[in-house]
Formats: sequence, structure tokens, C-alpha cells
Amino acid sequence: MWIMCFLRDLSPESAMEHFQAVLPYQDMVIGIGLDSNEDNRPPSLFSEVFTLAKQAGFHLTAHCDVGQKDTHEHIRQVAADVGGSGAERIDHGLNAVQDQSLVNLIKERGIGMTITPWGYLRHEPVDEIFPRIRALYDAGIPIAIASDDPAYMEDCWILHDMLLAKKMCGFSNEDMVALTKHAIDMCWATEAWKKEMRDELEAVVAKHLG
Repeated sequence: MWIMCFLRDLSPESAMEHFQAVLPYQDMVIGIGLDSNEDNRPPSLFSEVFTLAKQAGFHLTAHCDVGQKDTHEHIRQVAADVGGSGAERIDHGLNAVQDQSLVNLIKERGIGMTITPWGYLRHEPVDEIFPRIRALYDAGIPIAIASDDPAYMEDCWILHDMLLAKKMCGFSNEDMVALTKHAIDMCWATEAWKKEMRDELEAVVAKHLG
């Protein structure tokens, strides 16, 4: 299954055109996202197509990259507004920890956040990145450690991101298991696939952590 992302530096009309094109392929495309350059391109520009996508049964997410102009407002729009009532997930969104009202909003709505530590090293100071990740986790927000375009990120895949997060955030083995459970819970796989992943995780934990 795939997530199709609109490029926010293109027009809302372009997004609508691509949305119409993907409708016959809902057996393969399960979600709709938004990415690319955020400068003066708030999620609200794409409100109409997001609403139609939700009505058509697609899951919704959107990038809120770190250190961007108007990042807090972008995060708020994704959490509360896109699709009419907010997205199910936020990709990145690390700056939310700078605004307690955003942390509260994300937690109250049970929104999952995909976090890619290696990708942030290009944009934010190390001593800010990892305390923010830790703060989101400690706040009870379901975050998942993921990779972001490994071919462009020094060939750093999800294992590298998880090891980096574990070391720099002071996560225990139990924390890493919880983060992996978050990833399974927030993913848009079928319940049957999720059960397989949970069973596999439990087997690994039993074997290596006892």
C-alpha cells in the first residue's frame, strides 16, 4: 500500500488533478500526504482536496518539517483542520514541543508523529533535536522513529535512526519496544498485518530481552 503526497510548492489545482487521477487506484493507495517546500505554503491551501480525500476514505498525513517559517501554525492546521477535523498523523512536527497548546492538541486527538532524527541534523542543533524527541515521547504522544529518504541522508536507514535516537535520547530497550509498538499502531496496514507485526515483535522481545 502507498501514500500519495501532493507537492505543496505546486498549486492546489495540481493537487486536485492528482487526487482525481488516483481515485481508481484506492486498492493500492491508502493515504494522502503533503510535502515539499513549506515556505508560504500552509496546509490550509489544500483544504478542499484534503476534505475530498477524507470523504473518499483516504487516511491523511502531512509534513511539518523542522525549523520552518510558521511551523507552529502549520502543525496546528494539520492537527486540527485538514480534512475538516485534522489528520491522523503528522510527519515530523518536532517544533510542536515549543508550544504546550500544540502538545496538548496532538495528545488529545491521538495523532501519531513520524520522527526521523538523521534528517534533522541538517537543520537544527543537536542539543535541541533530541530533547524535543524525548519530550514528545515523555508527553505520551505516540511517536515512531522512521527513516527519511535514506538515499539522500548519507545512506541512513531506519536502523541508523533508531540507534541514533536510542543513544541521544537515552531511550531504554523497553522504550524502543514501545516506540516500535507506536509505529505498528499508527500505521495504516490491515489489522491482520498489524497482528503479524505485533506477534513478530513479541517473539523478538521474548528472545532478546527475556
